[in-house]
Amino acid sequence: MNFGDRQFDFIRPSFTRISNGLKVVTVPMPGRESVSVAIWVRAGSRYETKGISGVSHFLEHMLFKGTKRRSTRQIKQEIEGVGGILNAFTSEECTCYFAKLLKGHLSRALDVLADMVNHATLDAAEFKKEKPVILEEIKMYCDLPAQYVHELMGELLWPDQPLGRPIAGTLETAGGINRSEMEAYRNRFYHPRNLVVSVAGDINHREVVRQCEEHFQITRKKPAARYAAPSIRQRKPETCFVEKPTEQTHFVIGLRGYSRVHPDRYKLALMNVLLGANMSSRLFDEVREKRGLAYEIKSGLNFFEDAGSLSISAGVETKKAATAVRIILRELEKLRLKKIGEGELRRAKEYFMSQLAMTLEDTLEHLLWICEAAVYRDQLPDRETVKRQIERVTAEDLQHLAQDLFKNRNLNLSLLGPVEASLQKKIQGQFEIHES
Repeated sequence: MNFGDRQFDFIRPSFTRISNGLKVVTVPMPGRESVSVAIWVRAGSRYETKGISGVSHFLEHMLFKGTKRRSTRQIKQEIEGVGGILNAFTSEECTCYFAKLLKGHLSRALDVLADMVNHATLDAAEFKKEKPVILEEIKMYCDLPAQYVHELMGELLWPDQPLGRPIAGTLETAGGINRSEMEAYRNRFYHPRNLVVSVAGDINHREVVRQCEEHFQITRKKPAARYAAPSIRQRKPETCFVEKPTEQTHFVIGLRGYSRVHPDRYKLALMNVLLGANMSSRLFDEVREKRGLAYEIKSGLNFFEDAGSLSISAGVETKKAATAVRIILRELEKLRLKKIGEGELRRAKEYFMSQLAMTLEDTLEHLLWICEAAVYRDQLPDRETVKRQIERVTAEDLQHLAQDLFKNRNLNLSLLGPVEASLQKKIQGQFEIHES
């Protein structure tokens, strides 16, 4: 496969591990005016015990509430006052604090982010004020059916284990966290051996390493964070129905997939494109264009270090929910039974590589892509490797993948809406894949 005449910039990232265990990753992008900086912590929802579920996310908020040197306002103004952006996110496996600004302000960004990660005071008064904000955020997610139904799916895929819990926690668990528990959690996970500092832009690796050595002089000897492997006990299709007076019925069909290091992950990425990643996809064409059942129908992937999932989601008129679910299952069956055509496969490959190339033009997006791997491994991804992996995928590969994943013992459905018992029973009665 020749992806047109595009030329890829294959300047490789560099990484150095300094003496206290901190990993520094730089992504050279010559000619860019912007620079992006991020500090990653191996601390996310799957590291938490059930009693403090949501503490990683709560702690993320608290790092913006002041340090020994800066107030909340000063933290924000130092970055935004020079035209930059400052933000953070928490996932199942990490917490990331990042800034994007003009390259002349790189030192400022590193100083602010390092100050937050190393010296946040977790002030008791700020903790008390921020807890209601966290609880309102959780309530907001519960009031967004298109999002809440994905949380229900997580509980089906990973029952009674950290991967299946909401990242923000619940009203009970987040509401019950106290400051001393948060401080103990911070001390356990926020140390150099558990951190990655990354920078992308027109920068010098040695200079970034030098600045990191200045900002991270802590030498606490602690092991890197670890978590328990997911447990899978499913033997048949599983469903979860939540009756709620919404205008639409929202549902997710979920299947466990592959990890971010699995050899077939690029095959799964192409399968996702074919299914529902764009308006040319099979699900968009069948569910929306041909039948007009949904405004939005899409598929998506979650990759973890040792697990993963594929999800298909839609919002439909309640009385059409059973039909929509049945049609989606029939599309999965088709992929099991018949190889896709070469033209469809070529278009999927072109779409995947083009989207990747356009995404990586941006310093922040490039940084996020590289460091999803760098947080856990020393072997960093590059586009040439991705390109070779995508080129190797065949129609037979995708059919075998469909036969491996699209099975009844891997099939799950979460559904939220005004669905009465009779409709629930109807959906359950047809919720299966014909595997022959």
